[in-house]
Amino acid sequence: MNPAALIPVAEPLPIHWVWFDILLIVTLTAHLLFMNALVGSAAIGLIQSVRGKRDVLRQVGMKLPPLLALTINMGVAPLLFLQVNYGNFDYVSSVLMGGWWFAIVAVLLASYYGFYYCKFQYDSTAPGLRTLLFAASLAGCLYVGFMFTNNMTLMLHPEYWPEYFTAKGGFLNFADATLVSRYLHAMVGALALGGLFIALLGQARDNREFVDLGMTWFTRATLANLAVGIWFLFAQPSAILKAFMGGNVPATATLVASLAAMAVMLLAGFKKQPKQAAVWGTITMFLMVCNRHWLRTLSLEPWFDISTTPVTNQYGSFFLFLGFLVVGLAAIGYMLKLYFTARGRGV
Repeated sequence: MNPAALIPVAEPLPIHWVWFDILLIVTLTAHLLFMNALVGSAAIGLIQSVRGKRDVLRQVGMKLPPLLALTINMGVAPLLFLQVNYGNFDYVSSVLMGGWWFAIVAVLLASYYGFYYCKFQYDSTAPGLRTLLFAASLAGCLYVGFMFTNNMTLMLHPEYWPEYFTAKGGFLNFADATLVSRYLHAMVGALALGGLFIALLGQARDNREFVDLGMTWFTRATLANLAVGIWFLFAQPSAILKAFMGGNVPATATLVASLAAMAVMLLAGFKKQPKQAAVWGTITMFLMVCNRHWLRTLSLEPWFDISTTPVTNQYGSFFLFLGFLVVGLAAIGYMLKLYFTARGRGV
C-alpha cells in the first residue's frame, strides 16, 4: 500500500500558517516547563522517600495537583495549534494508536486522584501505601508521556502507517529508531527541571537543603540528558542528521544556540543559582522546542509542504483570540496578585 494514499488533504487555513507555528512553539514551551516540573519533582520526591527522606515527597506532593492541572491546561493550546497546521498527520496517528491513545484520559484521571489523595490524606495514610499510590500516579504520567512521544513520532512517518492493517486494537511505533531516545530525552530533562523546581521551592522557603538537593539533581540530570540528546540526534535518518549538522542553516543555528544556552544554564547550576538557572532553562527549553519544529518540518518534507496549504485570510477569529488572550493573561495576573497578597497576610 502506498502510504501517501493514507494522508488526508490539508484543510484551508484562516490565516498564514506561520502564526500557528509561532503559537505552537510558544505554548508548547509553557506546557513542557510545567510538565517537567511535575514529573521531575514527583520522581525525585519518590526516590527520596524510598531512601527514607520523606520531607521532599511531602512538600512536593502539596504542589503536584495544581501542577498537573496547569500541565493539562497548558497542553491544550499546543495540541490544537498542532492540529491546525499538521492535523492531516496528527489525527491519523492518533486514530492508528487506537486504545493506547484513548486510555490517556482514564490514566490522567487516576493520576490526578492519586496525587490529590496523597496531598489531603498524607498523614492518615500508611507510609508504604502512600508511596505505592504516589508511584502509581507517577507511572500514569510516564505512560501519558510515552503515548505522546509515540504519537509525535508516528505522525512524522507515514511509511509506518500501513502496519495498522495487520495490528489489533492500535499499534505503537516501535519500528522507529528514535522512539526510545526521544522519550528518554524528555524524561531525563524532566528530572533536571524537576530538580530546579525543588531548588526554587527551597530558595523561596529559605531551605538550603532543598536548594542543594535540587541543584544537584539539576546539574547531573542535565549532563546525562546531553548524552541522551546526542543519542537522539544520531538516531535520526542521515538526511535529517546532515540538516542539523550544517545542511540546513536555520536548523543548525537553532541547535547551536540551544547548546550554548544549555552551557550557560549549567554554569548557573554549578554555582547553585536557581533563579538564573530558571531563566536560562526557559530559554533553553524554548530553543529545544524550536529544534523539535525543525525536526517535524524536515521529517514531513517528503510528504507535505505547509506553504502549499490554501489560506483564506479570515483574520477576524485571530484578532478575537488575541483579545481573549490579553484579557485572560490580565485576569491570571490579577488572581496571582491576590493570591500572593493573601499569603503575605497569612491567609
